[in-house]
Amino acid sequence: MDKTMAMPLYLIKKRRIKRFYLMITLFFVIIQLLWVGIPIFMAIMWSLVNPDDAWSYPNLIPPSFSLEQWRYVFNYTNIARALKTSYSIAPLAVILSFLLSLPTSYVLGRKDIPGKKVFMLVVLLPMIMPGMVVALFLSRVFNLMGLSQTFLGLVLAHTLMSMPYMIRVMTTSFASIPQDVIDAAENLGAGTFVKIKDIFLPMIRPGLIAGMIFAFTTSIEEFNLTFIIGTPTFETIPTILYSFMGYNFIRTNASVVSLLMMTPNIIMLFIVERFLKSDYLSASLGKM
Repeated sequence: MDKTMAMPLYLIKKRRIKRFYLMITLFFVIIQLLWVGIPIFMAIMWSLVNPDDAWSYPNLIPPSFSLEQWRYVFNYTNIARALKTSYSIAPLAVILSFLLSLPTSYVLGRKDIPGKKVFMLVVLLPMIMPGMVVALFLSRVFNLMGLSQTFLGLVLAHTLMSMPYMIRVMTTSFASIPQDVIDAAENLGAGTFVKIKDIFLPMIRPGLIAGMIFAFTTSIEEFNLTFIIGTPTFETIPTILYSFMGYNFIRTNASVVSLLMMTPNIIMLFIVERFLKSDYLSASLGKM
């Protein structure tokens, strides 16, 4: 007798639904791998093209490989100084964004204040407005304050662009904390410091880390503010990258710089994901 015939109808339906979800998941995983993997693969291939042996159609990969493109970028551009500048500004922008966003996010997430939705919209405006528009108007303010062409000005500008991401994520994290946990802590005599240390900070840790990733990545990839406010005194990785684009598009050199900008972010994302936990309640009870 056929096993399928002997199986209850609800189990057959359950198995079919499971297979359907598995196929859908597999489909989107493949699409995501192609969407992300092909551009990265092409960037790696273009960065290794031998200048003496051109890569063209119909070859799927370069006829020969060389590190000449990498040597050119490091020998004839300011990429080393740009790397130092980018990875000096980004951590400072993240720290400053955190310090400014933490109290703001707490109020927006835990307090019922008038005009909260309007304020949230104002906070998110830098994300909505074109970056070049923000940079042009902000440059005028920075010129009047003497912050143009300064390292401090770049840090403040990058902080401005990073804060909306930090505030948005941390506001959601604060709002998701169960009030019952806070009430129980207060009934047991927990003061403000204890609640911050043992409840709020552990429970917003996933959101805090996610906000820091967004802020760090935003700072590393920021071009408009750096170009308007910082150049030519300061150069970052995106300004070097854009110099190889436009009318004088040099694909090989642009691929090298794009990999230099992308690889540390990917490594950091995997490291953070390794330690990032999503169980907020366990975090608050010290079980992480």
